[in-house]
Amino acid sequence: MKIFKRILISIILLILISVVLFVSLFIYEDQFAKREVYRESSPNGEFVFVLYQVGQPGWPFGPVKAQIKILNSEGKTIDKEAIVIHTDGGQLNEFYIDEVCWSDNTIEVVCSGEDGTASYVLELDE
Repeated sequence: MKIFKRILISIILLILISVVLFVSLFIYEDQFAKREVYRESSPNGEFVFVLYQVGQPGWPFGPVKAQIKILNSEGKTIDKEAIVIHTDGGQLNEFYIDEVCWSDNTIEVVCSGEDGTASYVLELDE
C-alpha cells in the first residue's frame, strides 16, 4: 500500500510539473518572445535598425507590442524604444513600416497601423 501511494504521488507531481511548464512556456510565447520583423542598415553602414514583435497581438482585434533597436556595427545596442502598433490582431510585418529616414545623428521611423500613423525618432550617438 505504501508503494502504491508513492507511485500515485509521483505521477501526480509529474503531471503538475508538466502542466506548470506548459503554461509557463505558453505565457512566455504570448507575452515576451521577440520575433525579428525588419532589419535595415544605415547608408554608411555604421548602424542597423531592427524592429521586433514582442509577444502576440491582442486578441481578437488588439494592437501588437513591438520594440525598435538601433545597433552599432559591432552589434551593441545604442538605443531602443518600446512601441505599440495597431494591427487589428494581425502579426506585425514590414508593411507596417512606411519610412525609415537616416540622418547624421538621428533615425526617424514612421509606422502606420489600422488607427493611423506614428513617428519615432531615435538618437544615433554612441
